[in-house]
Amino acid sequence: MLTRRLLLAALVLAAAPAVAAAPVYVPDAGPGLSQRGEKLVRGLKAVIRARQAWQAAQPPPASDGERLARLADLEQTAREALYGFDLDGMTLDERRATLDAAWSVVEAIDRRNQAALKAMLPADGGWFGRTAYGEEAARAAWLITVHAVNDRRLMREAASRMAPLVATNEVAAAWYASVVDRLAVLEDRPQRFGTQPMCKAGVWTIGEVEDPAGLAARRAELGLQAMDARDFRPPPGC
Repeated sequence: MLTRRLLLAALVLAAAPAVAAAPVYVPDAGPGLSQRGEKLVRGLKAVIRARQAWQAAQPPPASDGERLARLADLEQTAREALYGFDLDGMTLDERRATLDAAWSVVEAIDRRNQAALKAMLPADGGWFGRTAYGEEAARAAWLITVHAVNDRRLMREAASRMAPLVATNEVAAAWYASVVDRLAVLEDRPQRFGTQPMCKAGVWTIGEVEDPAGLAARRAELGLQAMDARDFRPPPGC
């Protein structure tokens, strides 16, 4: 479980966040969860509750675009808090138990977000493009999708809906590529665009890619920047 979460944990936390719905509850203590780990998980939940309270005090969202933005805000707020965990000095078992409990909290938010996003999918088979929904909402839809590691069907459908919109820049090429590659990692296939780094022997690096010699050309054709694993932010524990 820990390996899966380190491999597929939050993408890059680099832009505007967005908030979600009902409170999330996971027991603070569990097998192997130390007092220090419990304190970290309690802190994570406190951050989430505070953000939920802030959202509840705001006017109700007036559109699907605003709803998407709020959903993504909470998952990004939670991930920022988790990425800030200080695990130095913890044993491997302590880290494992702490991260497992923390990711359970974050994944509960993700599942709620996925259900909400699916309820908003355009009936015409389209996707949440920048023009119709706005930049923040379009990015939020991508964040929710790329974190849907428990719902490959959603990721597969999203990739199909996103693909036609890349050429017109209604969907960022990097968003589309990350969904395609993350789905490949989940299905134990080589990545096509090399967008999904992973933790191997304590090193944050790009995993297996199909046709490595053609990777640069595929990325260039899609409009992606040249490869540089250093641009990725490793999750705690790697």
